[in-house]
Amino acid sequence: MSLNSIELARQDRVAVVTLRHDIDLENGSEVTAAFQRARTESGTEATLLDLAELTFADSALLNLILLARAEHEQAQRPFVLCGPLHSAIQRLFEITGVIDILIVADTHEDGLRQLNKLLDG
Repeated sequence: MSLNSIELARQDRVAVVTLRHDIDLENGSEVTAAFQRARTESGTEATLLDLAELTFADSALLNLILLARAEHEQAQRPFVLCGPLHSAIQRLFEITGVIDILIVADTHEDGLRQLNKLLDG
């Protein structure tokens, strides 16, 4: 894993977690930590998970994303994913059926727009 495979940044009132390259079970603790920091990031009200540069994910990452979504929901904090998704990631989401329960925006900008809409009611 390269050092910048997992990044946490802030865009106004949104915490942005970016996952790049290949993420699997070996990266689980770093991904979990990034999701937790995003959920509790001071001055932010929502989380955007940017998967545009993610080329591989396994069921372990999928489980971490679903857990993060549930924790965000429990904290009443919007959680949106964005792409464009790599074909392997799109297929993983479609095969497992999670594409129907996750909010997935086509682009980073669309994701931010959706989160701002959710926040503004």
